[in-house]
Amino acid sequence: MTVRDSLISVAPVAAGEILVVAEEASRRLIAHHVSILGLSVLHAESMERVLHVATDRADRIDCILVDATTSGVDALTIARQLHADPETAVVPLLVVFGRPPSDADLLGMLEAGVTDHATKPLSPALFAAKVKAVSERSRMQRELKNKLRMALDNAAHDALTGLYNRRYFERRLKEEAAHARRHKKPFSIILLDLDHFKLVNDTYGHEDGDRVLKHVANLLGGALREDDIACRYGGEEIVLLLRSTSGPAARVVANRLRAALAERPLPLGDAQVPKQVTFSAGVAAADERNGFDATDIFVRADQALYRAKRSGRNRVELD
Repeated sequence: MTVRDSLISVAPVAAGEILVVAEEASRRLIAHHVSILGLSVLHAESMERVLHVATDRADRIDCILVDATTSGVDALTIARQLHADPETAVVPLLVVFGRPPSDADLLGMLEAGVTDHATKPLSPALFAAKVKAVSERSRMQRELKNKLRMALDNAAHDALTGLYNRRYFERRLKEEAAHARRHKKPFSIILLDLDHFKLVNDTYGHEDGDRVLKHVANLLGGALREDDIACRYGGEEIVLLLRSTSGPAARVVANRLRAALAERPLPLGDAQVPKQVTFSAGVAAADERNGFDATDIFVRADQALYRAKRSGRNRVELD
């Protein structure tokens, strides 16, 4: 079988991305060898850039190729750092050596979590086959992870409002805290409590109380960004998690939502009399002031909510 026949036998791979860490000549050669696979090739010129790109595109990168002969690049350090981050831990890494690896090299790769290796001069067919196998396995793992996440998400919604539930919020809060520390970007939560909700239930009945909760949930669902989430924390308490949002900015969001809700009275009771629904809210952030620490963010938001209620309700307080 000719080299070309061998290449054809390993192609194609469905469109995906690989990240190549190498000097210019080596990058071009690697890109040429994998071009038949139909993969988009990204480049990184430093270890810092590798981690930035890998984190930013962890849901799309099928494989990272590192030329071990590249000046200033340590493939094993990259592997360890990738595995230390939950977002990039599953991204496979293939190391290209300029000479046959020693037993110590192989042991180091195993310990660092390197997926596979190749040795120069590269055999086009063998190298393409390795990249194809690693990429396809990576994509399958990513698809399984996405399916699992979807299943978890479907089990994480409140049956009445359609908002996420408390368990989901607690899981997402941990993920968001890790994201904030890693990217040095703030995030905020808004803890809101419907004003005089018990009075609604006592006056109009629990069926209308449920209608109030659905009314608020519908407004929130149409007002938040794609990366933000709204959860029914319990009873009439709802918590919003806002990515890359400072405390003052989150307070603006909360006040905007409060004003929008006030402009949409809900008919209640047998007479269907329009009633204004309001909420009080507390805002807290994990940001540079507290080293992006979110361990007590819910407690701080709850304290701010308590101040809002003591100050007359239908208002927002910032921690």
